[in-house]
Amino acid sequence: MKTKIQATMPRFDLFTLQLVLAVKATGSVARAAESMHLTASAVSKRILELEDQLGTAILERHSQGARLNQAGVALSRRAQLILKEFHNLQNDMADFTDGTAGSVRLASNTSGLACGLADQLVYFNRQYPDIRISVREATSIAVVQAVAEGWADIGIASAQTELGALTARPYRSTPLVLAVPKNHPLAGQDAVQYADTLAYPHIGRAADSALGRLAGAPSSALSEDVALDSLVTSFSAVFSLVRAGAGIAVVPLSPTQLITAPDISLVSLKDSWAKFDLCLVCDPGVILSPAASRLLSLLGSQDAAKTA
Repeated sequence: MKTKIQATMPRFDLFTLQLVLAVKATGSVARAAESMHLTASAVSKRILELEDQLGTAILERHSQGARLNQAGVALSRRAQLILKEFHNLQNDMADFTDGTAGSVRLASNTSGLACGLADQLVYFNRQYPDIRISVREATSIAVVQAVAEGWADIGIASAQTELGALTARPYRSTPLVLAVPKNHPLAGQDAVQYADTLAYPHIGRAADSALGRLAGAPSSALSEDVALDSLVTSFSAVFSLVRAGAGIAVVPLSPTQLITAPDISLVSLKDSWAKFDLCLVCDPGVILSPAASRLLSLLGSQDAAKTA
């Protein structure tokens, strides 16, 4: 069995490999130099240095020019593959540079997901199929924490959430409505005052959610304590309890909720505060990747709602 002795690895450079291929194509060092806008002596010097590094000749030189010997032919085959891969690498990196490839980490509260985010992400993926988006659902407080600690590039949270050193821009504003069973006394109303709903048990969101404090109702709106018979963490749980007749609930209006709750009536609230504002959260101390910047631009555009 033959034992190969590993010699010192030669230091190839891509330009010299291009010169080798030029000599192969033209059959002459002089013609290769002319095609590469160099002098013949410069090309000869580079190839001689390469041969010295390889420890073998790669050219057969004669009076009419030069041609690759067996070692040179083997080298040229590898050189073509290397240069092709490098070209592919350049194209791949260009995609990352211009934001058409990469990955984005997005954290969103439940309301953000319910207000058309999924449709926007599908639209975005069709435009940029090489950008991978991972979505994490969390409360608004946890969303802000994820962005602050670098677990998420972009966050969607309630505009009322304390941001600390983070920055925010408007995302969506959706009316708050009252979800009641179809046979509830309030189901036939076009709109009600929040105070008129306090006679009925309310289903509230968990305290650490954006809707945990009666969907943002100001204390002045509360003429009496609300009977919060249940505290849950998700809209699906809210609708399950409403459907079962366990109580009524204040929820953001969205196309998703209208579709997923056919046996529940959504009654408008007349109160001026009855709206839910969402914002896009970023860390101003972090430079977003081009891919993340593209997604942020879409979500923050005035036409964002049209993509949903």
